Amino acid sequence: MAERQPLTQPHDLPGPYGPPLIGHLLQIGSQQSHLTFERWAERYGPLFQIRLGRSRLVVVSDHGTIQRILEQRPQSFRRNRVVEDRFTEIGINGLFTAEGDDWRQQRRTVVAALSRTRLASFFPKLKATTTRLQQRWEVAAEGNQPVDVCRDLTRFTVDVTMQLAFGVDPNTLETPGPVIQQHLEKIGPGLQRRFFTLFPYWRLVRLPPDRALDRAVKVLEREVAAIVRAAREHMAAHPDHEPTNFLEAMLRIAEHEGSHLTSADLLAHTSQLLLAGEDTTAYTISWIIHYFTKFPEAFVRVRREVDDLIAPAAALDALEQANQLPFLDAFCNEVMRLKPVAPHMALEALEDTEMLGCLIPQGTKLFVLLRYAATREEHFAGGDCFDPERWLPQPVGHGKQPHHVQVFAPFGAGPRICPGRNLAMLEIRAVLAMLCRNFDLEPVSPGREVKETMAVVMRPDQLHLRLKRRSPNSHVPADAWAARVAS
Repeated sequence: MAERQPLTQPHDLPGPYGPPLIGHLLQIGSQQSHLTFERWAERYGPLFQIRLGRSRLVVVSDHGTIQRILEQRPQSFRRNRVVEDRFTEIGINGLFTAEGDDWRQQRRTVVAALSRTRLASFFPKLKATTTRLQQRWEVAAEGNQPVDVCRDLTRFTVDVTMQLAFGVDPNTLETPGPVIQQHLEKIGPGLQRRFFTLFPYWRLVRLPPDRALDRAVKVLEREVAAIVRAAREHMAAHPDHEPTNFLEAMLRIAEHEGSHLTSADLLAHTSQLLLAGEDTTAYTISWIIHYFTKFPEAFVRVRREVDDLIAPAAALDALEQANQLPFLDAFCNEVMRLKPVAPHMALEALEDTEMLGCLIPQGTKLFVLLRYAATREEHFAGGDCFDPERWLPQPVGHGKQPHHVQVFAPFGAGPRICPGRNLAMLEIRAVLAMLCRNFDLEPVSPGREVKETMAVVMRPDQLHLRLKRRSPNSHVPADAWAARVAS
């Protein structure tokens, strides 16, 4: 029997040079840090090391290893404690950062709040909010005003999330003055800065960005606290009332004997659910709209599909229609493969484990590159090329091409897969169907590259478009898209 080779240790792994003391902090502290990690993975392989000060971090880009990590959460791996600490110190430590029994209890409540039955009863409100967004864009189109796509869509997702989760309609789409969304958008960049620091300097001295983060968190706390008070008063006045949203379900849990759910816990859970429901969906839709402008022939094909399904209506009329748009879904999948809003994940090993011949000790910090494998040729043919056709049934006799759907994980995988993915996809289809049905798209700066920017999640930087009322005569030849793909 061949003798087994000794396992490599993390400090023996390859990796880029980093100066003493600070290590690689300056190289990954920017809003394009995810791109730096992916370049390093290309050079140093599926397992390599970097340093943040005295801490060593192991970066994983191998799909099989990542799949095992995700499947073994939360018992063998957890989210990096730095992420949890940064959320906790601003009072927002909910389902996203919770671990162990706290996570299991919260997840049950969130899954119930986002069940298919609940979404069916919620659809009329989603439809009404989508109409609001349409009206906002019609005003911009009439005035030939450029649209800040990400900002408008975060207003939309805030309205949707607060209605479903808290039973409150903030109507940020039609509010002209300061709104909760304007403060929410400052929290992500503030946290991103704090994730990559050697020590928490803000506990000693607060710089202007830290003071801006403090102000945003205080506004969020005040707004959410008012919502919690109103919900408590409503439930006290109607003791037999069954919970109809996430907040009421959490309040009912808090009423049970022996519950340790405090007012601070409620504030943290509800605030984090609001943050999670805002950015991720808004930025996903934004990336898809950007790709509509890059591939106008595919946009026309999506429009035809929408027209065939819902004409003469201006938007989706029924929940069932959302699942009858196969090419739109294929287009969305391809954009999410190339532009996932969560391209990486910071984790930590809870026990000694082996990865690709390396012994990873308990407590080792890991950085998992989720997007990298999905762009590799061995998993998707032409992995760095945009091709929605790969997600549609292939004709008989079509050559077998690599298409490993298990590598595609825009919502994560395993036990901690995103519980809000069904709601997110419903929002995505509703907005895009409305957009295709009513508007033509025109970039404000044609040819300008839209950069990826990390602020906890990945967003398109400075995505501005002009929306035009749909021209009934604008079209692209039916075979244009097929010709483009073939070329």
